[in-house]
Amino acid sequence: MKKLSILTLSFLLFATLALNAQGYYLGQVITNPDGSQGVVFYLNEEGTDGWMVALHDASNYCPWGPTGAIAGLNNVSVTNDYLTTTLRDLDGFDHTQKIRTHCESIGYTGPYAAGMVDFENGWYLPSAGQLKWLYVNAIFYEPVLQSVGETMGLNAYWSSSVKSDGEAWIVHFGAPYPTTNWAWNGYFKSMDKTGYYDNYGLNYAVRAIRDLNSSTQPLPFIGQISAPAVICDGGPLGLVTPSLYNVDSYGWEIAENQLFTNAIPYTGQDLDVTYNGWYLRLWATNENGTSYSNAVRISIATTSTSHVTVLSCDPYEWNGHIYNESGVYQAILVNQGGCDSIVTLDLTIGHTDEYFIPYPVYTCEPYQWGDMTITESGVYQQVFANQQGCDSIVTLCLFFSQSIEYQLTETACNAYDWNGQLYSESGTYQQIFPIANGCDSIVTLNLTVQTSPGTVSEISGLTEIFVSTDSLERAYEYHIDSVDFATNYEWSLVGSDWTIEADGIQCTLWANSAGNATLTVRAWNDCDYSEQQIAIHAGFFAVDDQTVVPMSLYPNPAKDKVIVESSNIQKIRLFNLQGQLLQEWLGNGNDRMEIALQPFAASVYFVEVTTEKGCARLKLNVSR
Repeated sequence: MKKLSILTLSFLLFATLALNAQGYYLGQVITNPDGSQGVVFYLNEEGTDGWMVALHDASNYCPWGPTGAIAGLNNVSVTNDYLTTTLRDLDGFDHTQKIRTHCESIGYTGPYAAGMVDFENGWYLPSAGQLKWLYVNAIFYEPVLQSVGETMGLNAYWSSSVKSDGEAWIVHFGAPYPTTNWAWNGYFKSMDKTGYYDNYGLNYAVRAIRDLNSSTQPLPFIGQISAPAVICDGGPLGLVTPSLYNVDSYGWEIAENQLFTNAIPYTGQDLDVTYNGWYLRLWATNENGTSYSNAVRISIATTSTSHVTVLSCDPYEWNGHIYNESGVYQAILVNQGGCDSIVTLDLTIGHTDEYFIPYPVYTCEPYQWGDMTITESGVYQQVFANQQGCDSIVTLCLFFSQSIEYQLTETACNAYDWNGQLYSESGTYQQIFPIANGCDSIVTLNLTVQTSPGTVSEISGLTEIFVSTDSLERAYEYHIDSVDFATNYEWSLVGSDWTIEADGIQCTLWANSAGNATLTVRAWNDCDYSEQQIAIHAGFFAVDDQTVVPMSLYPNPAKDKVIVESSNIQKIRLFNLQGQLLQEWLGNGNDRMEIALQPFAASVYFVEVTTEKGCARLKLNVSR
């Protein structure tokens, strides 16, 4: 706060000296020759020159400009030390001129900060140093701005200075989160040149400044020009010179394009139609340079003639006149180029007639007549065009008989014969038969064709099984692969009193006695069935003391487990085909043991059973 007070006092004293010397003072409102106004915010030591700031923003928000280097503007050093350092980058006018020249040379047409200021009348985008002076001396001009409903206290403003190819300097005039109407918390920061907002969501605004007593500006001022009247069949343009300020000399020029490449002077000479679409602008000069007006497009046209042929069935109105008779007429209009268009009208007046179809029409289907679809008998009228192109009212007498439709639903095995037509696939089919009223009888067949079951695979399971002499039932598993087109499965056992329990493609057989039987499975659907059989022999699990140790191994092939049955099992060992011992289990005298096979891969193994009678070995297939 002490530093701000010292600055304020020094500038008040400086303003007083300037006022006494030249009549300028800080906060003074200046009206320029072009009618624009500004507020003095900076004076030199003598008080003879300085800068004014515009009363309003030139743009609420816009980007700084195109990316890429601009000669003479790169790497401007700015120190962000709040109010203590006066920046030496003070040539905003030169910066603005270079930026605008660069944008014009590359054909840049987008919005940019330096393009928003009224440069032709001496206004320019302030440099970083000039923005700093604007910030420091806000106490002098801010009350004037607020008196017209403006403030710079809450915005961030672009300068004409750049830090690098991709960044430009801005000055924050207000705190990001003000607690009063405006609060001074200005600081410098380099921002992306193509952006619109800063980190706090504030707009990047543009505020122009102008020199008080410039010896080098402003350039000549030229008001807007409007497009000249159309030239018809040659003749000079009717040129009106707009308002001009600060002009020593001026003239007109035309060119084939808006860049005015290879422009030629225009002094009022006649221009033929080859100049149609060219562009015209006004130039003006003074000792500081040349200004150009906006470019307007030249329209050069010639008188045209045309011939129109019209057929009308009623009195015809043309250019405010009503014609009741055929004939050739003429009128002078204005063509698209703005010149005379002599139009000749060849008019024919036609007449409406009526026609009655002399014979009745009979139909069995909806009858399409013109734009009508008729489904009932009756008398109908429709308007067509006669040979003259006028209305022809035609009357039709129609007799309508409807076709009859039937729906037929059938199910067949393999194929269906319908009136000599063989259908082998399910679907919807139609046949048409004539009926007594002369119309068709349309029969729709909704057909479902079923296919007989496919071949049943071989039954997987043991053909040699064992039963104990103690008459206890022992279970054996059998199964088949799924059968194409089968809807159900039926298992049966013939030749024994063994029992079975079936579930789809699987069957469990329970045997408690020796003997022979045939196990049959049938795959059914509504059309047919196919079957497969397996012969099974069951023997007792008996022991011959002098020859062999009986054992039973099932199921075989096995997946997750296998049942081993023998008498008084001492141990069970599992070998691979190379004879390597893989695992051993103790039997503890049991007659039946269940061995888990999950740890072993699908392969062929040997299972060896040791009992008190001796040893036996069987081959085991493990599948997954």
